[in-house]
Amino acid sequence: MKKTSIDGLHYWGRLQADRQIDFNGFFWARPEGGVLFDPMELSAEERGLLENLGGAKRVIITNFDHLRATAELKSELGLEVWAPAAERERFGEAAAVIDHEYTAEGGLPAELGIEAFELHGGKSEVEMALYLGPLQAILFGDVVRSHESGALRLLPDPKVSDRAALVRDLRALGTLEVRAILLGDGDSQFYRADQAFAEFLQGLD
Repeated sequence: MKKTSIDGLHYWGRLQADRQIDFNGFFWARPEGGVLFDPMELSAEERGLLENLGGAKRVIITNFDHLRATAELKSELGLEVWAPAAERERFGEAAAVIDHEYTAEGGLPAELGIEAFELHGGKSEVEMALYLGPLQAILFGDVVRSHESGALRLLPDPKVSDRAALVRDLRALGTLEVRAILLGDGDSQFYRADQAFAEFLQGLD
């Protein structure tokens, strides 16, 4: 688990050799108990670091495909789990791990200051992007990714079901104050993240 340039924010990843990118989970340390986002499995060493950072209390998932190690971590650490209401049917039997649902209108703990945005037209009918307001960071599950460090990319065309809708929803995020772009797939962007995101959106034309 690695520190980032944003105080309290950490991440860890697992290399996907066939794709030559990391799949990442994120941890936001907070005094009342931290938040895990789209968590990958944790090694014993990473679990130790997590505890040293104050431990986790909650998990927030952006889409069904990023359930990942949530069930295991919930069982072992006693976490509460939030998942998108729009993905209810896709979770099927795995929905047993979910404690709360959320939408763009609400449902996440208010004290976190997280705003959720619906992204239509990707792999999921609706994937959620999360704006971590106190950190000025946007977290993407699948729709935005990076296959080369420093370059933001859209989900590959074969996995995009409605490009026009997806581009429309992504552009709605363009007015946010951004210090970091956090990616579930590939390398996140911290250096000049606002500029990188603006250039990414312009390149969607």
